[in-house]
Amino acid sequence: MNTPVKSILTALVCVAALFIPSYVAIANYVTAQNAPVDEKSVSKLEITDMAGNLFTLSSDDTAGAKAIADFVAVNGRAAEQTSLPEPLVGTDYFEFKYYSYDRVSTYKYYYSTNPSEAYFVDSNNTAYRITEDDAVSFLSTTYARCLYNTTSFPVMTISGETVAPVEGDWAYKTYGGEYVALDDIPLGQLTEKVYRMKGAFALSFDDEPDFLTVTISDGGTVIYSDLYANIANASLEGKTIDVVVEAKWYETEEQSCSGSAVYKFKAKILLPAVFYLGKTEIEPGEFVVITAKNVDDPSAVTFASEPDIGFTPTFFADGDVVRALVPVSYDFTGNEVKFTCSYGEVSQDMTLDITPKTFRSVTLSISATIATQTRTATTMKAYDDAMAPVIAETSSTPLWEGTFIEGVDGVGKTAYLNCGFGIRRTISATGDVYRHEGVDYVLAAGSDVMAVNNGTVAYTGYLDYTGYTVVIDHGLGLKSYYYHMSATAVKVGDTVTKGDVIGYVGATGFAEQNKVHIGLAVYGVPVCPYDLWEEGIIMK
Repeated sequence: MNTPVKSILTALVCVAALFIPSYVAIANYVTAQNAPVDEKSVSKLEITDMAGNLFTLSSDDTAGAKAIADFVAVNGRAAEQTSLPEPLVGTDYFEFKYYSYDRVSTYKYYYSTNPSEAYFVDSNNTAYRITEDDAVSFLSTTYARCLYNTTSFPVMTISGETVAPVEGDWAYKTYGGEYVALDDIPLGQLTEKVYRMKGAFALSFDDEPDFLTVTISDGGTVIYSDLYANIANASLEGKTIDVVVEAKWYETEEQSCSGSAVYKFKAKILLPAVFYLGKTEIEPGEFVVITAKNVDDPSAVTFASEPDIGFTPTFFADGDVVRALVPVSYDFTGNEVKFTCSYGEVSQDMTLDITPKTFRSVTLSISATIATQTRTATTMKAYDDAMAPVIAETSSTPLWEGTFIEGVDGVGKTAYLNCGFGIRRTISATGDVYRHEGVDYVLAAGSDVMAVNNGTVAYTGYLDYTGYTVVIDHGLGLKSYYYHMSATAVKVGDTVTKGDVIGYVGATGFAEQNKVHIGLAVYGVPVCPYDLWEEGIIMK
């Protein structure tokens, strides 16, 4: 072999020798990445159970190192399978992340309370069957807690508020018969917080105790100490009391767990709520006042009606009671309606008799020009849009006093009632039919229009449908409406007293002559004013 060729071969051999260590390192790295985890190389193990709880084990501490070694040993004793059994595909699993040097190997473990069917899939997607003994051992660990439905400490609530025990213990039974005690029971401390109980002393548990006793003290003197089942015999209303509750749960055939708890807290027993109707009989188109005693949170009162009147009242605090106005539409056809009001532990039915009433039908003669310009889909929508925020806002206290006035002077002399409440009107020019929602008075242009009762001006303005318009808020959702005036004499926010001038008679908007329309409504539901002129709003 000549010298040049020999030199080239020697150089190639040297270059190859230089790359051999790199190839070997790469091959070893690839092999290591795909190799099963090794006990000695694992520095950390993260376990995420099927409930999303994370457990972290470190080889730096003795307990963690032992647990890691045990899990690696389980892997070594498992038998390789051709694939994961079909019933397990797509089901929940325990995720194990083994940290070895610079790699993380993620394994999926399929454990259940049936230890004969336990598998895992390694980071190479190879399936293995775990021995039954190893599966039984795992089911006895705290990591398997999510597999049992008796591992949560019971929760006690008072009026929807959770109360933590000051003492508590709980243990659940595993598949292997061992008892595992919970070490994460949320304990609390006695504070000055007072739990308010509405209507009766009532405790709620998401897992009812098998044995429950209550000891109650008033100013250091024990006034009750007995089973919770007998608490109805104690007279506790209106008192702020110190309470000690002792609860016990026993293991049964249906419940593989047991525990106990002691709760200490302060409570106040509110007197049962009582509801009253201001009137027990009305006509369609009128409204009634519901008054309730022993209610400290008006927003917590619930209401239902049978048949459904299509209205849900809002209750407001009024001194030491709460009140709500409830209108019954002029379209109601029944003889009675049952109201059901509930608060706390109290649910009370009240029957309101409805005296049938027939509303007249009349024809409204008005020029086609006025009708087609002022009472259209567009003008009525503009009115509804303007009134929506006005209807929604109201004083939380009654602003009215005594009886209501009609709002104009000289009724029956210089002023006469042109159209009454609830009448069905047919517009001769267009054929449209609608219900009249107030009272129309015809009188001289420029005559005073007066507030029908005390209140706050909620709206003033001009609308194509109602002309110059004023709305007065009388509180609790009741408002009075004044239409078709020639001008207004108040502004939004003004406080008015019954009889104050708020505008002047005119013929603006959908009006065929000089008049004023005066109506009342509860949250936008038209109500009849007639009885209010004589007796006002009856509230018991």
